[in-house]
Amino acid sequence: MTLPASRLSRPLACLALLAAATLGCDRTGRAAGPAPAPPSAAQAPASEGAEQAADGGATPAAQAAGGAAPAAGIAPLRADAPFVELSVDGFPSAVVSVPIGATARRPVLIASHGNYDRPEWQCQVWRDIAGGDAFILCPRGVARSDSPSASDVRFTYESNARLEQEIDAGLAALRARFPEHVDPGAVLYTGFSLGAIMGSAIAARRAALFPRLVLVEGGHDKWTQATARAFADGGGQRVLFVCAQAGCGAAAKAAAARLEKAGVLTRVVRGKEAGHRYDGPVAEETRRALGWALEGDARWSSR
Repeated sequence: MTLPASRLSRPLACLALLAAATLGCDRTGRAAGPAPAPPSAAQAPASEGAEQAADGGATPAAQAAGGAAPAAGIAPLRADAPFVELSVDGFPSAVVSVPIGATARRPVLIASHGNYDRPEWQCQVWRDIAGGDAFILCPRGVARSDSPSASDVRFTYESNARLEQEIDAGLAALRARFPEHVDPGAVLYTGFSLGAIMGSAIAARRAALFPRLVLVEGGHDKWTQATARAFADGGGQRVLFVCAQAGCGAAAKAAAARLEKAGVLTRVVRGKEAGHRYDGPVAEETRRALGWALEGDARWSSR
């Protein structure tokens, strides 16, 4: 699939340049042109079904969830482009959408991609959804050996424990690079497919850091009664499920019922049948529902 022409904007051109510096720009291996659109499930290798089996243990305890008051006299955040490459200690570089011009601390949104995917795609789509007023941190994961070509590398995550470590390292790197502008409080976790599956497991044990989740086309099977209770007891507040397939919608409703029973607010958004994807009509549904996920968090009030 391809992104609509209206999405091929100046931010996307910047993102394509960032991808081209290390990975190439399109799935045919050409060295120039706009970044390609996310693959559908039909385009991904059969091994994507193995996402469900990935699991792992916990990493250190969560950070406090409270936001910080805006600091006075902060100079406007400056960057050469809306997307920057962020060096992450012990992991491949991440992609970050930065709130250029921000003069106060801005919240962080984690955007974890699916299997056979790329962080550049997640950052572009989520900047379109959430706007340019927040930091959007897109962890890279590990390269797949079956990528289409050396100039079109696709990525996955080894386990939710390893993704958790990569997110922690990415947040530390982001705060070190933009110390005056990154809000140190709770983080909005979003994930597609594999990113949603692994994010559910991470949030169940890290609810203080990730009290609000947006899970697109995945992440519902991890919500047992025990994990729902752990998320609620740890400070979990809201979970938004976004589905574009009938099977996802039914499973998300079952997971939402378990979370609601534990005391967590939930919402299931079921768009028209669009396949296993997160851009296009699925992104539009996510954008319309995002206000509910952020309701009550004053740090996002400028959105």
